[in-house]
Formats: sequence, C-alpha cells, structure tokens
Amino acid sequence: MRKLHNSVSMLIVALVVFASMSFVGCTKHANEQQLQALEEQKNAALAAENTLEEKRREKSRLESELNQKRKELQDAKNELELVKQRLAE
Repeated sequence: MRKLHNSVSMLIVALVVFASMSFVGCTKHANEQQLQALEEQKNAALAAENTLEEKRREKSRLESELNQKRKELQDAKNELELVKQRLAE
C-alpha cells in the first residue's frame, strides 16, 4: 500500500512539473520583441567595433606624429649642440 502511495505521489509530482513546463510558454522561436532587441544589440556591437577600429587608426596616426616630432626635437638639439661647439671655437 505504501509503495502504491509513493508511486502515485511521484507520478503526480512528475505530471505537475511537466505541466508547469509546458504552460510557461517557452518556444523554439524568438518573438518579435526579442528579435528587435537582438538586432539592436547587433547594431550596437557593430558600432562599437567601428568606433574601436577608428580609435586604433587615430592612435596609430598620433603615434606616428609623435615619433616625427621627437625626431624633429632631436634634430634641433643636435643642431643646437653644433652651434654651441662652433661658438666655442
């Protein structure tokens, strides 16, 4: 009798769990709102990637400009030393 009662109880619990899962409304396909949110996230990710690439190009350009300015500075220092040497002679 007790085994029958446990079996029936387990069967009822299993049916309740299965029924609750089927009524939740889960589907294999996304609804329109989810698709729109996904599209917005995709667009935001693409925009962020574009911004990142633009910033990388700008960084590269600025580093190149910095290197050029450093070279000009070094040339100016070398010229200053040369002028000092000539004045000292």
